[in-house]
Amino acid sequence: MRSFAFYCLLLLILFLIASGCRSSSSLSADEMTFHRSDITPEELVSMVPDYSEQLHSIQGDGRAIVSEPGNSERVSVRFFSSREESLIFVRNSAGIEGGQIYLDTDSLTIYNRVDRIAEKVPLNRSDRSSLGSLASLNLLKLFNYSVSSHDLSEIFENEYYFQAVTFDDALITISKRNGTVVSVAHANNDPAAPFSRIEYEGYSLHDSFFLPGRITVTGSDEKSRVTLMVRRLEVNNQLPDLELTIPENVPLLRL
Repeated sequence: MRSFAFYCLLLLILFLIASGCRSSSSLSADEMTFHRSDITPEELVSMVPDYSEQLHSIQGDGRAIVSEPGNSERVSVRFFSSREESLIFVRNSAGIEGGQIYLDTDSLTIYNRVDRIAEKVPLNRSDRSSLGSLASLNLLKLFNYSVSSHDLSEIFENEYYFQAVTFDDALITISKRNGTVVSVAHANNDPAAPFSRIEYEGYSLHDSFFLPGRITVTGSDEKSRVTLMVRRLEVNNQLPDLELTIPENVPLLRL
């Protein structure tokens, strides 16, 4: 069985993902035939649900399938997030809590309950840790990925989708049917990207907010993958205090 640190690393790719990946979602050959679109960046962005002013918190639980070559594990997650901080509890398949992950605007903290250690990584020193380099968006911002018209350089379309290219070579695929973000991707030649692809599926309404029920992230090696399947999601409810419960005798390592 893999360690809690293994789960943390791959779950962080999902939960604390930076703004982009490298490839689009799985489409058939003829769906992938895109041509330049006449739609303006402003018109496209107006189609995409943006709840940055209305959605203040989320909480819920789900299951995550974490896989790499020769290994696949299922874990349960419980999560809470405002726009400033996120807290995640991880349990193994036997229901035993393995640890907690906390993110605020300045740092990322991981409590490994199994090995009884805690690590804190300042986000402005993310080069000191592979975990810190993955932390740039909190859960709430991940569930409602926002698109800015000022970031878009080119737009293409086919019968079903728009594809927007950003000035930093990210590729955003958007459904024509409902304006939801289907995938976000980095350019193939981005060596700094810790992942290759993120895909959003299973959108449904939660108190008038149209949010994904399944998020899949593939690692930059195209071999590691984590899929979150949301079982329960509540929006704009009062959150508990978001803080780690670390025993006094557990050391906190500052990286």
